Amino acid sequence: MKTINVRELRVTIPHLKEALAREHELLLASRGEPIVRRAPALPPVEARHRLPSMEAFSATLPNMTGWSETLIREDRDRRGS
Repeated sequence: MKTINVRELRVTIPHLKEALAREHELLLASRGEPIVRRAPALPPVEARHRLPSMEAFSATLPNMTGWSETLIREDRDRRGS
């Protein structure tokens, strides 16, 4: 990770994309004190692994039989709580 100060940043801004590609991470410092750590952004959603939709997940769940309060009470009674 490369550390640059604010003055260098003003010069680097036009070339920030290339600097990030080269260094992978930049640390911005003001008067020697770190104030910002910059890493490349995540790839676009299309390029990342996508999870299945909630609809697909919901379709795999069994249908509920009865009221939830009845099911909870039966479960508690069965466990002796």
